[in-house]
Amino acid sequence: MAAAHFDLRSRLASGGPFLFSWMTAPSAALAGQVARLPFDGVCLDMQHGMIGFPDAVGMIAAINAAGRPALVRSLWNDAATPGQCFDAGASCVIAPMVNTRAQAELLVRAAKYPPMGSRSWGGYTAQQAAGLSPAEYLRGANRMTMVFAMIETVEALENVEAIAATPGLDGLFVGPSDLSIALSSGAGIEKTGKHTLAAMARVVAAAKANGLVAGAFGGNAEVIKTYLGLGFTFLAAAVEVELMQRGAAELNKALQV
Repeated sequence: MAAAHFDLRSRLASGGPFLFSWMTAPSAALAGQVARLPFDGVCLDMQHGMIGFPDAVGMIAAINAAGRPALVRSLWNDAATPGQCFDAGASCVIAPMVNTRAQAELLVRAAKYPPMGSRSWGGYTAQQAAGLSPAEYLRGANRMTMVFAMIETVEALENVEAIAATPGLDGLFVGPSDLSIALSSGAGIEKTGKHTLAAMARVVAAAKANGLVAGAFGGNAEVIKTYLGLGFTFLAAAVEVELMQRGAAELNKALQV
């Protein structure tokens, strides 16, 4: 498990930028290679990628074997996925569609063991990979694992201060594409538009006021630099298929005479 090799919580508490890659393709072999790129971690996209839980199990193991934390963007804000992913050795779950304080509380309940939550016991893969006894794992699990609520709708933005104050929540994560679509009533995607950035600044303020990590999906250098300037520190830097596209384009350009 990731926690046996690195301490994600302490790393994020340092305040320095944590830039991670993003995967959509279901391949443990590819995940092991992506984890060896110069990024701080790898996130598996179970919502918009093609990755199901059986795929994620092998991918999480490959990422952890490479010495990187495995992060998972779950399919939805459901009660099953956080515990499953943590059982498999993930360090962090990012849950979409958390629009209210009540929904954030349900997320924490699903992700944390008592007294903080009601996560079901059975993380055998995580325990074995970490080399921890069941008692050791239980004592440290709530600290070793982190859960983020996505802020990507107008409703979530209106409730962001209440969501951020949810006990046990570790971070907020903005989906700027969905948020900008929502803010513009479907007019378009503006990841660095004026209204999007104003909304994202509000998310950062709510996170900081409650000691949470502020995260967002960046995707390219320009957007990442803009978000770092707002105070975000936990950023998705690049998607694996886009990295391949950029690499191929660069090679083709270099070959042209």
